[in-house]
Amino acid sequence: MLEKISTGVEGLDRLTGGGFLLGSAYIIQGPPGAGKTLLANQFCFAHVRSGGRALYMSLLAESSARMLNYISQMAFFDTQAVPESMQYISAYGVLEREGLPGLLKLVQHELRRFGATAMVLDGTFVAQSVASEQEFRAFIHALQGVAGVANAVLVMLTHQNRDSSSPEHTMVDGWIEMRDEMFGYRSYQSIQVRKHRGAGIIRGKHRIRITEHGVAVFPRIESCISHAPSDEALADRVSVGLSELDRLLEGGLPYQSATLLLGPTGSGKTTLGMHFLSTASVEAPGLMLGFYETPARLLMKARSLNIDLDRLVEQGALTLMWLPPADILPDEIAMAVVRQAKASGAKRIFIDGLIPLRDNLVDSERMPYFVNALSLNLREIGATVVYTSETKEISIDDAVMPSDELSSMVDNVLLVSTGHRGPASKRSLSVIKLRDGGFYPLMQEFHIGDKGLMFGSENVVPHNARPG
Repeated sequence: MLEKISTGVEGLDRLTGGGFLLGSAYIIQGPPGAGKTLLANQFCFAHVRSGGRALYMSLLAESSARMLNYISQMAFFDTQAVPESMQYISAYGVLEREGLPGLLKLVQHELRRFGATAMVLDGTFVAQSVASEQEFRAFIHALQGVAGVANAVLVMLTHQNRDSSSPEHTMVDGWIEMRDEMFGYRSYQSIQVRKHRGAGIIRGKHRIRITEHGVAVFPRIESCISHAPSDEALADRVSVGLSELDRLLEGGLPYQSATLLLGPTGSGKTTLGMHFLSTASVEAPGLMLGFYETPARLLMKARSLNIDLDRLVEQGALTLMWLPPADILPDEIAMAVVRQAKASGAKRIFIDGLIPLRDNLVDSERMPYFVNALSLNLREIGATVVYTSETKEISIDDAVMPSDELSSMVDNVLLVSTGHRGPASKRSLSVIKLRDGGFYPLMQEFHIGDKGLMFGSENVVPHNARPG
């Protein structure tokens, strides 16, 4: 069986089917600033932490000391590892004086001398610039052989934008491409495993984030679904926290299902979600992710509606997550929600706002697949999920079935519509769709007061009204 070592990045390990193969050579390609050097150093220090030894050989004129000044600020940097287990070497002078033959000898010598099982060659494009295409091809072939003999992983970094037919790409065992791209006025960074011999890979582009902790890779969630969860308990029902709505649903929402609560701003979607969370318990915890109201604001709103979420938070039966809606990575958020749900054992999950997730997807056509994949991941751990999504103002009389795209995301759809009756504003809730279950297709009027969401009309008399 082929032995693998971690790339140092959890998400990249997943894309590559477990990491780099020992005895193999890889190319990481990308423009300046894409994160290649950072990723390569992260790989080396992760390898050292696991008990290995690593070499970082630079062909650039920039000194190793200058690069270390930057790398030493990163959280993964280990001062004690340098130079005992991790060494930096400049090969610029050797390449300038002796060309590719001298560089090849240096690589072989240093691997043997240090006993390294991981090595980075930074600046492969410099080596290409001092030789013909044929010489460079022979050099890459020889490097691959050196990695095999040493049973080491050799990672070559280059910023040249070479296509897939280039000799070096056909000869090496793996090819990873990093990009810095634009989406409207915003830039985003991505990574793609273009080739990886001896392992199954997750294809396509995936988003990355660079922080003081290094490079983080977030595989597209819909590309990571390996199997469908069990359907054993789908006949069970979960209370929404409102007896009248439970009656319309013939007992509640189907267990482990995903529900979309659709309606305009201010229609009561968040309030309904808080009722759903209010029946959480220590045995069946709840989890909420919001983008608009901070946890403090949400708890204050719950108090005003006589919904006791404070007690659940204090008991550890409810976890509140909040993120500002701008410049988020949807796959990062999905990963965080799934992790938190697994850690807390959450059985009721309320995600208040699909629009920020949709607007931050580079390709908005991913949305149905993204939501479906997130729901499957949460269903796998036994959770019932409720999402909210904004729509334009819908009048009670004009309420219609949402589009097939929205409907295909989820198992159930509840529609909140608005209107006026006389001088008063009215709200109404309809069950549009309930997969694999019966329901009452009635439009129910409701109002929101100091006891939360209550079904039935509310007689409101304007303060300036005069008796007729």
